[in-house]
Amino acid sequence: MNLEGKVVAITGAYKGLGAALAEQFAVKGCRLVLGGRNKEKLLEFSKKLSAVPVVMDVRKWGDCENFVNEAVKHFGKIDIAINNAGVWDIASFDEMTEQQIKDMTETNLYGVMFCSKFEAMQMSSQGRGLIINIGSTAGIDFKSSHLAYGASKHAVVGFTGALNEELKGKQSENLRALCFCPGGIKTDLFRPKPERVREDFMESEFAASYLIEQIENDNPKWLLILRKPGIFK
Repeated sequence: MNLEGKVVAITGAYKGLGAALAEQFAVKGCRLVLGGRNKEKLLEFSKKLSAVPVVMDVRKWGDCENFVNEAVKHFGKIDIAINNAGVWDIASFDEMTEQQIKDMTETNLYGVMFCSKFEAMQMSSQGRGLIINIGSTAGIDFKSSHLAYGASKHAVVGFTGALNEELKGKQSENLRALCFCPGGIKTDLFRPKPERVREDFMESEFAASYLIEQIENDNPKWLLILRKPGIFK
C-alpha cells in the first residue's frame, strides 16, 4: 500500500505506540486524525503533526462514533483505523478491585469493539479500508501475572479474527481487519514493571516501524505477532 495521502485515524495517539505510529505515518505523508482523553496533551501533540485532534474516551459509544464522524468530516474517508488506546494494571489478580477489572475490560476490549463498529460501517460504505486493533503477546501467551490484561487482549484477538471474517463476507478484497500483538514496549503503560524486565522491552518506534512496513507490503495476515526474547517473563 502506498501511504502517501492516506487518512489514518489512531486512538490513544499522543504517547507510546500511538505517538510513534502517528509520527511515522506523518513522515509517510499521511493525513492524521488523533484521538485521546487528555485534551491538553492531545492538542499539543496533534499540532506538531498538523493532525486533527478528537478528544474522546473509547469507553463511550458516542465518543467512538464522533471520532469516525470527525475523520469523515475533515477528509471524507478513513483508509486506516488503529484502535490503540489501552490500560494495564500491575496488581496481581487476587488483589485487583472490581473497578480495576472493569476499567481494563472496558478500555482494552469495549473500546476496540465500539471504535471498530463505526469504522467498519464507514469503510463498508467506502468499499475499502483497514482496521488494526492492538493486541498483545500477553493475550496469547497466558502468563499468570497478566490475568485481567491478558484476558482483555485475548478477547481482542478473537474479536478481530471474527471481524475480519465478517468484512471478507462483504465481498471486497480491499476491506479487512488486522490484530497486531507486540510483546512488551517501553511505554508509560508498563513503567510499573521492574527495570530488569523492562530492559528487554522493545522501543515504541521499533514496533511502529514493523507494523507500518507490513502495511506497506500488503501483508495479508489478519494476525501479526512481534516478539523479543525475555518479554513477559
